[in-house]
Amino acid sequence: MRSLAVAVLLLVSVLMAETQESAYYRAMKAEEAGDIPEAVKAFEEAAALPGPYTAEIQDIIREYKIALGQVDSVESPEIESSIEDEVSPWSFHVMGDLGFYGLHYSEYDGIDRTSEFGGDVFLNVNPFVEYSVGDWTHSFGMNVTGDWFVANDDMPALDTCDWKLALGLEYSLLGPSILVDLGVDFVKSQGGNFLPAFYGWVEQDFFRFEKQRFGLAAWAYYDTDGPMSYALYGSWHRFATQGWNGAVYIGTRLEADSVLDYKRYLADYELAYDAVYEESIYGSYDNSQDYNWNNFENGYQFGDTRDPMGQCLAERGPECFSMDPYVLDSLYRSKNENKGNGKEENEKKDSEAVSVVVPVPKYYGMWIGPTLRSKISYKFKTNITLEGRLNLFYGFILDGPDSDYEKIRKFNGTWGLMSYWKPGSVSIYLGVEQLYRRYQLPAYYKNVYAESSLLTQLKVGFKWDI
Repeated sequence: MRSLAVAVLLLVSVLMAETQESAYYRAMKAEEAGDIPEAVKAFEEAAALPGPYTAEIQDIIREYKIALGQVDSVESPEIESSIEDEVSPWSFHVMGDLGFYGLHYSEYDGIDRTSEFGGDVFLNVNPFVEYSVGDWTHSFGMNVTGDWFVANDDMPALDTCDWKLALGLEYSLLGPSILVDLGVDFVKSQGGNFLPAFYGWVEQDFFRFEKQRFGLAAWAYYDTDGPMSYALYGSWHRFATQGWNGAVYIGTRLEADSVLDYKRYLADYELAYDAVYEESIYGSYDNSQDYNWNNFENGYQFGDTRDPMGQCLAERGPECFSMDPYVLDSLYRSKNENKGNGKEENEKKDSEAVSVVVPVPKYYGMWIGPTLRSKISYKFKTNITLEGRLNLFYGFILDGPDSDYEKIRKFNGTWGLMSYWKPGSVSIYLGVEQLYRRYQLPAYYKNVYAESSLLTQLKVGFKWDI
């Protein structure tokens, strides 16, 4: 769901946000290099961030502005006013994303090849307010996301509706070495109801070295409409205002979702088909009569020598004793009376006209396996950023609907390359991303599921933070 993807994206941006310590360190480096304007700018940025050195940094800013002749004394009201503005505990932002995804979906290996094209126009708006107290920052936000799918009639395998809407609430707590993020999205698609999806993320840093951080992270997601996901990661981050940045998570993931109980579906379909097919040939019977196994006058009179019960016992066994006589008679005639009288062709035509609809039985399958989430980027001085992503998961099934299904293994991979240009508060982006899925299927399911599928997304749009 895109609401989940947006939440993860915002979460990663918070995790990679510059801390007061790193901004202070950058200011000291600029000061050592003799770049005083850059040092003052970095000190002001550090003072605006929550941290333990706020008072010290404010004194440094005062001293610089006095030395540069920007003010006459330390008690200047201009400095006091600017510092009060910088360290105001409240701040308000509105982030957003408006874009278009061109979609190409394909399935191959094991069944007929599928190739579909379509598109997704989407808008995301995320207003939130932050409150900082000492080293801690509380963030309260809303999230509104809308999707409108283009040419979705040409994407039956991808199974997209005309539109989808998600409304979300989120709370985040950012401390000196910990991040907690909790939220809920209420998702509604065409023809459906608003269904909640809950998520939570906790990350703790245990070690820092210059611009790098190492720690642990835990993730949980539960959609009341089906899927669940839990993961535990070891994490690494690197942040710099220019140059290389990165975030890597390696761990174990458990996921669960409803899957088709295919064998049960076939059995239910066969029973329903046989019942409808027999009725389409012989018509319905009035079984309101009181049949008596000791008196076959209703079906076998005038010296009738047929033996429906004997034939049924030979083919189906003891279950025949629980059948009504009219059912036995139908089974007998369907096998014997059409032979040699030209009814085989009529029977075939009748079977082609039979329409059967049975409920689709579902089973809650569970998978576990190693996982990787990573994002590496490089930011140029020209405000252009190149970003690469790689997410991998290899799943072993823990529980499935049948013994053959439990032999399935699956591999999910997402990779892509994005480019961003941010001249101001607006960032324009262009890129491509692919979602690949590969199943290792046992012989029974070889012609049931596609072994491989690939969704390619061409992304273009712009984001803002005001």
